[in-house]
Amino acid sequence: MSLKNNGVKISILMPVFNDEEYLSESIDSIVKQTLKDIELICVNDGSTDSSLEILNDYSNKYDFIKVFTKENEGSGIARNYALTKATGEFIAYLDSDDIFINERALELMYDSAIKNNALMVSANLLGINIKGELVVNDNLERFSEEGMITPQEYGIPYSFYKNIFNREFLLENNIIFPDLLRGQDPVFLAEIFTLVDKIPTVPVDLYGFRYPKTGSLLKINTYRKKYDYIKHFKETFDILDEAGFSQMKANYEKRLAEFINAYHNRYTKEIKDIVYEVFKDDEDILNSVKDLFINPKISVIIPVYNASKFLHESIPSVLKQSLKEIELICVNDGSKDDSLEILNEFYQKDSRVRIIDQENAGCGAARNRALDEACGDYIYFFDPDDYIQRNAFKELYNNAVKNDSDLVIFKIARFREGEDIDYSIPGFNLETVFKDVDFNDFTFDYKDVKRYVLNSSFAPWTKLYKKAFLDKYDDFRFPTDVAFDDTPFHVQSMLRASKMSFIPKFFYHYRLNPNSINNTSSNGIFIFDICDIVERFLKKENYFDEFVEEFKLFKITQINNYMLSTDSEDYFQRAKKEYSAIDLGENHLVKPALLKRYNFVLESDSLEEYKSKEYEVRIREYIVKRDNLKKENRKLIDENNRLKKELSKQKDLNKSILSSSSWKITKHFRKFTNVLRKIKRRL
Repeated sequence: MSLKNNGVKISILMPVFNDEEYLSESIDSIVKQTLKDIELICVNDGSTDSSLEILNDYSNKYDFIKVFTKENEGSGIARNYALTKATGEFIAYLDSDDIFINERALELMYDSAIKNNALMVSANLLGINIKGELVVNDNLERFSEEGMITPQEYGIPYSFYKNIFNREFLLENNIIFPDLLRGQDPVFLAEIFTLVDKIPTVPVDLYGFRYPKTGSLLKINTYRKKYDYIKHFKETFDILDEAGFSQMKANYEKRLAEFINAYHNRYTKEIKDIVYEVFKDDEDILNSVKDLFINPKISVIIPVYNASKFLHESIPSVLKQSLKEIELICVNDGSKDDSLEILNEFYQKDSRVRIIDQENAGCGAARNRALDEACGDYIYFFDPDDYIQRNAFKELYNNAVKNDSDLVIFKIARFREGEDIDYSIPGFNLETVFKDVDFNDFTFDYKDVKRYVLNSSFAPWTKLYKKAFLDKYDDFRFPTDVAFDDTPFHVQSMLRASKMSFIPKFFYHYRLNPNSINNTSSNGIFIFDICDIVERFLKKENYFDEFVEEFKLFKITQINNYMLSTDSEDYFQRAKKEYSAIDLGENHLVKPALLKRYNFVLESDSLEEYKSKEYEVRIREYIVKRDNLKKENRKLIDENNRLKKELSKQKDLNKSILSSSSWKITKHFRKFTNVLRKIKRRL
């Protein structure tokens, strides 16, 4: 192929997307090149920072710089567009955060291309670490002298940056970057390898590749990027296979295995599903990677919103569990503090940690998102301000497996910062329901614990769930856009579980946090929606008639719980309307104290009237408690005085004994007796 001399020896193609931090350094490295017959084609790929302004400034200053702007479609599409605008004999590529290192590099490579009538020329590439230092990339062969290599000797189709390519060769063979958001480069280079015989090498450092601050694979952070990156392996393998490059293909297959092993992907159901989808017709590849994926025993799901204050205590309590085969899925739900940064710290240190970052959508939506990606045999929900005992997962998992349980329930303790742990409200106290049973080998269903279905601890962190049990139902998800989303989930799971088991231990420590979402006055109104959701479920699944009395108790209790904290006249009037529609009849489940408050609502015309009655009752209750405490205190004082008198008598008696003649006479005998005792102990 003849090389046309159109005045431009090398066209440098640069896609630009939000690289204002390094863009000037990158362009300056081109300006310094000794080869002057060049052009720089910059494609602004929808930047939203000041990149375009920087490009225009350089374009106004240097005639060889041309700037084009398009909507964001990714670097590959931008490079293809730039190629259509290029006029040089050869094409070089430079990303807008990277640099050309040696000022003579392009000149030396162009001379080699002309001398060897080459379709491509290869040089050396160095990395740029986070300190800005140039470092050797051990994965790439460094050329120490001029030479000639075959495409197979190049290694794998990687680091296309360190080469220049004949422009007419690229255009005539329609060699362009594929429409992939990640992994375009190896596909591009693999196609070139199948069409060239020899590659001249030049012992010069051409390219400085800036390592991402978070690691290159961490940029593969959306489904589309993950899918495209895995797809690029498939496309590259196909190209190499068709060309007979079996060794290069085998070497590049190792990169697929490294990707699966690296950055937590082996724990990720999403990655596994994509791999099996992309390579569904390639049994050899699927067989080679199937053992790389790990199915954790428990997927732990944590929704995180502005919880940075607690994460350094809560997350280690999960990661230090005696059961190691877990995955921890942290959903950062639009936190405005530094929660995401702290989560990333754990992510970098422990391969079991996965992070999903999303805009704020609420706790229910965050849990649902994680449920879609969880791949453990069991699911555990955990809140970011609490902590769990070290052996909890091991005992829960063993119990679940042994009993083939859909749910394993346990107790919770409560605590406030700086106060003693409170074990008085365990949530589930099933020892009182099942007498003299071995809970290690015992299961039950909702009929055995009926009152716990609608009137107990609703929190999901009181239970370990079998994932296969949850997956049986399409609607097993937390309701979104409402508070108290765990209540319907609890009711569904209790009723649907064919086998439940129980461990009578306080595994979970729940922080009484005044800033918890469900404790804020603005969320009380959602309890009406929750009651409606539960009622609809009971009726749809034909449980309502069986639970009609329990549901009445549930509804009255839940509405009453937020009457005062919500402090809203609208809330009160809606509560009165709901209460009026409830016929308690002879419902023995409603305790006198709750019945009294139920009647207060019906008897009152306004919230203020209800509050006056409520406070009057509370004052009377307080007075009764105060009087009882006074009586108890009086008893303690009397007992204390009695003990003081008894102690005084004992002191007087002891004093009289010590001053007696007999005590003094036997003094030496007592000493002799003590000596004998010591001798006996030694013997």
